[in-house]
This record gives sequence, structure tokens and C-alpha cells, in this order.
Amino acid sequence: MPFAFCLLPFALMQMDSTIRIILVRPRDPNNIGAAARAMKNFGFRDLWIVSPYPTTWEQMKSAPHAMDVVDAARVVSSLDEAIADCNLVIGTGDARRAGEEDKLIAPRQLSERLQSASYRVALLFGNEKSGLNNEDLSRCHTLMAIPTQTDCPSMNLGQSVAVCLYELVRERPATVAPPADKPSAGMNEAAIRLALEMLHASGFVLPGNEGELTRRVRSSLLKYDLSNYDLNMLCGIMRKVVLALSGKIKM
Repeated sequence: MPFAFCLLPFALMQMDSTIRIILVRPRDPNNIGAAARAMKNFGFRDLWIVSPYPTTWEQMKSAPHAMDVVDAARVVSSLDEAIADCNLVIGTGDARRAGEEDKLIAPRQLSERLQSASYRVALLFGNEKSGLNNEDLSRCHTLMAIPTQTDCPSMNLGQSVAVCLYELVRERPATVAPPADKPSAGMNEAAIRLALEMLHASGFVLPGNEGELTRRVRSSLLKYDLSNYDLNMLCGIMRKVVLALSGKIKM
């Protein structure tokens, strides 16, 4: 006999707005609706959509019990805009996308990290066909993968959002963790631009390699996991070098 499965309601503490769900170039309006409903299920409301396919967004008409999340969603043209004020950017996807040097975690490990410090988190989900691309991943501090079977590693977008968000609320601490002393993605991008300015002034940047160099500089900076103080000090050093190389101050 067919039956409808539902989750019995249980007490959830009010989720703060420090967790942002970002769907990058989604293709299927049903998946946007499913992601929004998963957010509403677990108390999340901050939804951003980056460059949705035009017909996809126009057809986004239904998210049962969660149209308020969809209606309040921010639609932007670039990932940088969506993550600018976040200081922990997590990319999601197939574990096989991770390189040897990448920090790969499971959703439960992210939950444990958020118990020790309060971050402004951007949780990125790529589109259904190809996931996050290399440019997207270069902006992530960490990559996260849901443990799945090797013969069927990928999951539906809406299901992935639901699993990740459930893990974030499953063992939520009773006390609020102290704020993390970490720079925002916007501050990191400003530091990267300054680093490239310094590298240009020194003659290090070769024609045609700026795109790859930018990704490598960004990846290296994020791996160091600098504090606000450390990043500001690094930027101060680079500004002095740029001024010295331009002849505006004496070496």
C-alpha cells in the first residue's frame, strides 16, 4: 500500500543567518524548489542564485511550503558577489574532484568546525550537469563531499542540500560559538588583486598566464587560513613593495 513519508516535527533552535546556501548556475527549476524546501525544513533562509539559466529561473514557480525562501533569494551574476561578506567558503561535489592538496571534509566535519567558532559560511552547490568549475573551486577554503558509494557517487542537487543542512543542525550546540577571526572572501580577493599588482610591477607575470597564476595565488592564500590581522599585515607589506617598485618610495 503506498504511503506518504514525512518527517515528524522536532524542536529546532532558530537558525541564525550566518549560513548562506549558494546555487551556482542551476539548470532545473525543480531542484531550486527542492533546495529551498530543504532550507525551510532545517531553518535556513539565506539563498543566493548565481547566474541561473534564464528559462530555469522563469519557470521557478513552486517550492511547497518554501516559496518565501525562493521569493527572498538573491539572484546575482557572479560568485564573487555572492561570497563577498563570507569568511568560510565551502564547495560541494564529488570527492573525485579533489586534488591531492585539497582539504576534503564530510558534512559532519563542517558541523564540528562550526561548534568551535562562528563563521559566515557560504555553502556552494554547482549545477546538475557539471558541478562547480575550477574557477568556483579556487574560491573555496575547503571542499566537502557526502560519503557515497563509488559506483554511484553523485546525488540530486536538492537531496545534496538536504543532507548537508541536516548534518549542520543534527548536533547543534546549546551555546553560541565565538566569532571566527577570519577575513571575508571580499577581503581575500582584494589581497589577491594587490598581490597581482605587485607581481606585475616586478615583471613576474608572463603574457597569457595571469588567469592560471591568479587561481594559484588564490588557492595558496586560502590554504594558509590567515587571520584578519595576518592578512592586513601581508597587504601592508605588499603595498610597500608596490610603492617601492613604482619608485614612489625609496628602497
